[in-house]
Amino acid sequence: MLFSSIALRNASRVGLRRFPTGHVAANASANTTAIQLRSKASVSGGIPSPVLAQWYKIFGHSGIGYATWLVAGILVAESMTGAASDFVWNSVNEGRTYETVDWTKFKTDDDDDDDDEDDEDDDEEDEEEEGGDDDDDDDDE
Repeated sequence: MLFSSIALRNASRVGLRRFPTGHVAANASANTTAIQLRSKASVSGGIPSPVLAQWYKIFGHSGIGYATWLVAGILVAESMTGAASDFVWNSVNEGRTYETVDWTKFKTDDDDDDDDEDDEDDDEEDEEEEGGDDDDDDDDE
């Protein structure tokens, strides 16, 4: 409740109404400045009016424009948060994920020899199968 938006808004309004006591001329200029600050803050929320007017011309004047603004904003925000969370995840799990493991530590020379022997066995089986087909052709004559 201490940092709620209503409490902060009311505190800022009270702060704008307080003026230092002094000369009438100084009080008048402070009064004018406070009124300008109050009107600017309440109308635009801190964003300059020309920027808001241009945004309204592009996106705010129609429902489809506003929907486009929302979808684009959601996509941009989602991509930014996704990239940030991926960065944090990868930095914390360095060396533990598939992409960051150093696979050369696990490679052995025996693995290559086993693959070569398997290939030779497959070649021998293929030759035996081809040889069996030739015998069948002799029987037909």
